[in-house]
Amino acid sequence: MDTIAVADAVRLNAVRKVYGEGANAVTALDGVSLSFQRGSFTAVMGPSGSGKSTFLHCAAGLDRPTSGTVLLDGEDLGGYDETALTKMRRERIGFIFQSFNLLPALTVMQNITLPLKLAGRKANRAQIDEVVHRVGLDSRTGHRPAELSGGQQQRVAIARALVTGPAVVFADEPTGALDTRTAREVLRLMRESVRTLGQTIVMVTHDPVAASYADRVVFLADGRFVGDLYNPTAEVVAERMTRLGAWADEESVYDPQARTATGGAY
Repeated sequence: MDTIAVADAVRLNAVRKVYGEGANAVTALDGVSLSFQRGSFTAVMGPSGSGKSTFLHCAAGLDRPTSGTVLLDGEDLGGYDETALTKMRRERIGFIFQSFNLLPALTVMQNITLPLKLAGRKANRAQIDEVVHRVGLDSRTGHRPAELSGGQQQRVAIARALVTGPAVVFADEPTGALDTRTAREVLRLMRESVRTLGQTIVMVTHDPVAASYADRVVFLADGRFVGDLYNPTAEVVAERMTRLGAWADEESVYDPQARTATGGAY
């Protein structure tokens, strides 16, 4: 395993994803190469139809690329069968969704520890208590989702994503169902998990304010990587999004932050 693979939690090499065949074929990802370093918080942005959802599905092993490779901790997911992929996702990938995806009949603690049970792993009570404490749910572990606010439910989802100590957490519009104040609290919690736990988070979002909490913003357009931005502000992200189509065609080739228009690895 080379040193770059060790440094990267996730790496995509020339990933293409085509749906359909012949005249009906649609290219959702068109040769995307990106890497995500351990202990980093990255936002993925782009206009509707840019390939964000397909990117997340391929990077997380939920869908197989038509060509190219996806590496998790340096291991090529293309070598996994479906059973092995399912096991890998349970043990090494965390997910945070806009709709929380909590089981209503289970308590907060049961929802948080569910990935451990599904993976057949013995729960380490001290580690679980630490995660629960970090997300601020010490007094809510016996409650059920219906007894919690939206922000508290998302905190449960974050704890559930962190409890297995995953190589990477993928977040799909995690603040989309929250009010502005609660969204800010959730984003701070996600950023804290990166800085204090060394967690790697890749977040798909359409919100420039949410993206500003990340260390890096990756831009997709028409299924291609078109550049990135480090230490983003909401204003700069929003401005770039408004001209993304033209910028993707005309400027990404010489943007000093983009590394290369087709590469993006660093």
